[in-house]
Amino acid sequence: MIYLHDRGGSLLSHVPVREPKQKRSIEKKANIMEAGLELFREKGYYNTNTREIAAVAGVSIGAVYSYFKDKKDIYLAVSEHILDTQLQPLLDEIANTPKPVDIPAFLDRCIDWHISFCINSKQVIHDWEMMQEAEPEIMQFFTAYNERIISSFVSALDHPNINRKNLEAKVFILLALADELGTEHAFRYHNIDLELLREEIINMLTHSLTKPE
Repeated sequence: MIYLHDRGGSLLSHVPVREPKQKRSIEKKANIMEAGLELFREKGYYNTNTREIAAVAGVSIGAVYSYFKDKKDIYLAVSEHILDTQLQPLLDEIANTPKPVDIPAFLDRCIDWHISFCINSKQVIHDWEMMQEAEPEIMQFFTAYNERIISSFVSALDHPNINRKNLEAKVFILLALADELGTEHAFRYHNIDLELLREEIINMLTHSLTKPE
């Protein structure tokens, strides 16, 4: 059997991962993910290793590698769970946006979600920023989610009362600004009035999205 070492010094075998089908196995995999989530939030991706995850989950290191290829695989599974849990309700809400679209209310809701997500996931966001160049596989994963959000927002705004010229670009700008505002709320990088910044973002994008009379 071939053994490798991960970043945290854990033994990594080439045992193929399996998808649990029995209740006990499903619970064991869920415990591993919950332990990973706890440690990733507390210590970050780079300061966590698989031995720690196994210990917190109450399973053997071999059990971890029977469900996940490596630490990155656990992180992707945990990230998918976070995004599905927090993002899907927003996407469902966006998909059912009443028509005609109340543009300021739509923008305000999107910004609210970004602020809440950034405040509640500070360590995860910090890790994402560090991984942009170092972990291309993980960043591809998040890029796919971002494209999913853009597509959902474009569909929700595809209505006659919206100025649909360059709509995808406008949605991209909305998400970028909402993300920046959420990051400021979480980390306070700059000394700026965040409520005023929020108001200006909404006013600017409302003007851009409002169909000329």
